[in-house]
Amino acid sequence: MAKALGGCLGVGAILMALVAAAIGLKEPFRIDEPGDLTVPFVLLGGWMAVYLVLAALAIADAVRLAQRRDLDALQRSANLVKLVGAGFFVLNFVALVEAVALIGSDDGIDGIVAALLFLVLTYLVFLPTSAYTVACLVLLRKDDRIGRVFFGVNLTLQFLFVVDVPSTVVVVESSRHILGISRRPGVVSRNLLAGVLIAGSLLSTVWLILVALYWLADQHRGFVTEGIFVLNAVPPVEFVLLLLPVVPLVTFRTAVRYFVAGDLAALRRSARIVGLAMIPLYAQMIATCTYIVFVVTAFISIYGSYGDPKPANVAIIGAVTSIGLTPAVLAALLMLLPISTYGVTAFALRMRQRVV
Repeated sequence: MAKALGGCLGVGAILMALVAAAIGLKEPFRIDEPGDLTVPFVLLGGWMAVYLVLAALAIADAVRLAQRRDLDALQRSANLVKLVGAGFFVLNFVALVEAVALIGSDDGIDGIVAALLFLVLTYLVFLPTSAYTVACLVLLRKDDRIGRVFFGVNLTLQFLFVVDVPSTVVVVESSRHILGISRRPGVVSRNLLAGVLIAGSLLSTVWLILVALYWLADQHRGFVTEGIFVLNAVPPVEFVLLLLPVVPLVTFRTAVRYFVAGDLAALRRSARIVGLAMIPLYAQMIATCTYIVFVVTAFISIYGSYGDPKPANVAIIGAVTSIGLTPAVLAALLMLLPISTYGVTAFALRMRQRVV
């Protein structure tokens, strides 16, 4: 049943991708008004009817496996359903934001109602994906393999969007450790985050060199300006890679496996490599933001209604201009989530080992 539910979620992800493309590109459905969304949402309605039937069967299957005390089957089912579901909910979010924006553009109240309706329907799809993980937790707690805090925290997280996925990873890897079938992280999973960051940092280093040539060596033409323009895209690309589910999930699972195995040395090594690899990227982001603030402040000071710009006025304008960089600061904080995974896990393991 887990495979059937996962397969249905996979089909739903494809439908969501088509709906998102239809709204964003106006193909294969030409969307000139909200009524044109009828065809894709009729398809999704039919899909959801099938999904709810499979979901009910999956919940019954999770109860049956828990009664049979089949922890191995439960953890494998939980892992499959949640990972497939992660892709579905990402595409679901994109498609529904587009749909709500389109409906809301015609009538704001309709947009709010549509958003609430879509949220309820999404939660109905979401709940059955936690059935196998909840069954794992109940069985482990019944056997006194986990503590009350672990049980309570992860049980709560299973009923919340987004955090349910890392919670499932923790429960699955803990179950595998208890069963004695946990595995060491592979080469790809060990080096994925570091590889993504090192590649981006190398390009950021080239960008920083080109910027230095532009200002210090007066290289205002040719490959220098073209290189600066092209490599401006490095931080946004890294942001997307670090926020899409693949790299963060692989990194989190790797960190959990190190934690379960008690491998503090591997966690500290990974945290050090990732932290150092991020430095050039941050340098590029800081340089870009500083330049933006400088240019906007200079433009307002010179061409605004301030006459001869005074240092005090320029300082005030600069402070106000800096507020406009709030999205960039939030983006940097979001990028810290996957980057800090190894460091936070290493600290947690040191606490568990009573080193700190």
